[in-house]
Amino acid sequence: MESKEIDRHLNDLWKKVSGNEYAPEAPSLPPDVRQSNMETMRFLRENFSKAESEWKTLLAAKETQLRDLTSQLEETKAYLGELKQHYQEAREQTINGEMSTALSLGEAKKLLDAQKRNHAREITLLRELLERTKTEIMSLQDRVDALRAERDDWHNKFTALSVEKADLDDARAGLAARLADSKEAVEKTLIELLSERKTRRDEQVRVKDLEGQIKELTGRLDSAKANWDAERTQWRELWDRERSVWETHRQEFAVWEERLRSEREAWTLKMREQESKGVENAAGLANVLKESSQWSEKVTQVLKLYALRGVELPRVLVSAGPHEGYIRARRNVGRALALGLAGLLLMSGAAWQIYAWRAKVHYKFIVSTPLDLPNPSGLAVTKEGLWLADWNKGLVLKDINDLSTLRVLPAPAGGPLRPGALSASDRGLWTLDMAQLRYALQNFTDGGITEAFKTPGAAPQGAAWDGNSLWAFDASSGLLYKYGLDPAEGASATYALAGVNSLVCMQWAGGWLWTLDGKNVLRRYVLKEGVFNMISSQNFGKKTAAFWVEGKTLWSIEKAGELSGRYELKRYSLKLYDLGFKELDIFRD
Repeated sequence: MESKEIDRHLNDLWKKVSGNEYAPEAPSLPPDVRQSNMETMRFLRENFSKAESEWKTLLAAKETQLRDLTSQLEETKAYLGELKQHYQEAREQTINGEMSTALSLGEAKKLLDAQKRNHAREITLLRELLERTKTEIMSLQDRVDALRAERDDWHNKFTALSVEKADLDDARAGLAARLADSKEAVEKTLIELLSERKTRRDEQVRVKDLEGQIKELTGRLDSAKANWDAERTQWRELWDRERSVWETHRQEFAVWEERLRSEREAWTLKMREQESKGVENAAGLANVLKESSQWSEKVTQVLKLYALRGVELPRVLVSAGPHEGYIRARRNVGRALALGLAGLLLMSGAAWQIYAWRAKVHYKFIVSTPLDLPNPSGLAVTKEGLWLADWNKGLVLKDINDLSTLRVLPAPAGGPLRPGALSASDRGLWTLDMAQLRYALQNFTDGGITEAFKTPGAAPQGAAWDGNSLWAFDASSGLLYKYGLDPAEGASATYALAGVNSLVCMQWAGGWLWTLDGKNVLRRYVLKEGVFNMISSQNFGKKTAAFWVEGKTLWSIEKAGELSGRYELKRYSLKLYDLGFKELDIFRD
């Protein structure tokens, strides 16, 4: 539907709605006309609703057409915008082309002017060159004439030289013969020279080999010299330490001598006091006996006096029967008391023997294995195996079952390390380094030192780890040192060990301190209230270098013989008792 038809329909509807095509209503209607008016109104309303629906339909169609026109207008505007853009681009391209053409024409004009100037300059140069060429041609003609004259002269000279050449050919033949002789002589000389050079080369090779051997021998001598210097330094340090130890021992001996002298004087004074007391007691006893004898004599005289005068004494005093019974009873009581005292003495001695036997360490030999270490000095057992310390080889790990060598840890870099004692901890192996007088903690893998500190004195001996602290003994002071969490800060406490002056080895096991001194005496101590009390003391086999207690097994390194100089590893079964006769297992978890 076109817009004109829509407008026409709208106008018709408006006329219908406004009532222009209908007759005007009467100002008033009679009552009988009301029914017809109602019908007329209903008809009008129906027509109005129809017209309204048609009008709405036309309005919707008009709005749809307006939307279509609006979209067409937008598309037309977009198309016009594109056309303007294309026109603008074409205009810019045209302007750019005209400008480039104008620039090209300007450059072409400048180039043409430059070519004209160059052409004029070239014409001038060509003219100058032509004049110069004419002059050179004339000079060359003169030179050609001079060369022709010179050629004639050379031709004459060549003829003379030909004759001379023939003479020279003859001389050359003679010289060739002589050259052949000389060549043969030179070849012989060259052969001799080559043989001599080969001989010289062989001699140089031998000289180089000898120089290498000399250098190797020099290096060996230098290393031997360095080793000798190091050994001499170590021996000097060892001598200084031994001398300091000897001086310390001498001072200790002087102190001990003074102490013994004072003790002997005190003991002498005490004995004199005891003797004086004994003399006084003997004098008192003599007085008592004298008084008792005098009293007995007086009683005897009284009895004699009563007997002479015929006075009869009471039977209690003079009866012979009761007096003999009393004497017999007293003898029996004295005999019983003597027997009881003797029995008590015997029982106390037996009880002491039983207690001493029960308090000792009971061990039984199981097996012995020779060691391949020349100078062992320490022993420790861990979960990895059996660790042995040697003065020369360092640390050696062996299998605990067949004693095969599993690992050898030499001395770490940074100086010599001479192990004098060994103890195992959870972080590594505590080693007493006698070369530098220090305690070093070495790891289980490569023997590297993770911690080190100086020894407490000049004569350190032994090392023992109790699970928390490290314990060390020094023979110069005769004291036992305990180190805390940071051993580098020094000892946290010192203790005295009764009966120990020098140690070979010590270990903490079962809450007791086990020690083996220089006289091969094995002792056990318990720490109570800051004092070490000795539990047991006994001799231990042959000369022992180290021992280790592990569970119910006792390991020891002992000399194979007095003259052999070799060592062997021995294993013992261990048994301990408590105050009763029950076997004591101090290593149970």
